[in-house]
Amino acid sequence: MDVKMILDVLIGFLYLQLHFAVLAGTTVFLSKKVKLPGELYRKMLHMVSVFSIMPIVIPTKHWISAVLICALFITEAYLGTKLTNIEKGVGMKQRSAGEQQRSMMLLYGTYMLLILIGWGLFNQKWIVVLSVLAWGVGDAAAALVGKKFGKHKLSGKYIEGTKSVEGTVAMFAVSFVSVFALYLRHSSMSTSWFVVLVCFWIAVLSALVELFSKHGLDTIACPTIALFGFSIVTMVAGKI
Repeated sequence: MDVKMILDVLIGFLYLQLHFAVLAGTTVFLSKKVKLPGELYRKMLHMVSVFSIMPIVIPTKHWISAVLICALFITEAYLGTKLTNIEKGVGMKQRSAGEQQRSMMLLYGTYMLLILIGWGLFNQKWIVVLSVLAWGVGDAAAALVGKKFGKHKLSGKYIEGTKSVEGTVAMFAVSFVSVFALYLRHSSMSTSWFVVLVCFWIAVLSALVELFSKHGLDTIACPTIALFGFSIVTMVAGKI
């Protein structure tokens, strides 16, 4: 590893630390001051983690640097939860012991995989960001809308617990909107209707995968499906 890559990793890791210090710090502060509802608080922190893909990928010059930043952050998160009471300090109730630690390791391990495939293999930097947003923003909307407005319940052998039509529709709509503007901005496609079509099917796939995923595996499955969807279109239509 040369000096330029070391600097690339250190600068990207610093951006990531600032991202969490400002956004996660503000969220925790608000929760302590105004007593945010538990699910809203969880999803606000979830969104901070989702958008952390941006300081990892956008300012970084090489995909290897981005992978190393994720690895450093996984190590930091693991040691932080093992050696301190940060989980209690954040004030978010865990559904099971070590939930936050497992979630962070799974999420940033997924980011490493997406960066390796999307940026490293296909040389498409923005595909990584698009794939994460296709899942992460819609997933938060699905949980909040489903719990608040979910009247038409969905359950069955392939669905974990009970979900709702309203939550799934929210997942689709927000996933579509969250990727459309960014994809339109960075796609080489000249026809807007084709961009709409691509984002529509990516959103449909994301919503369906989220609906049928169990044990939190939507964290891996949704962005990976979106990654391959965008990659296939890119191979056909040109570079993002």
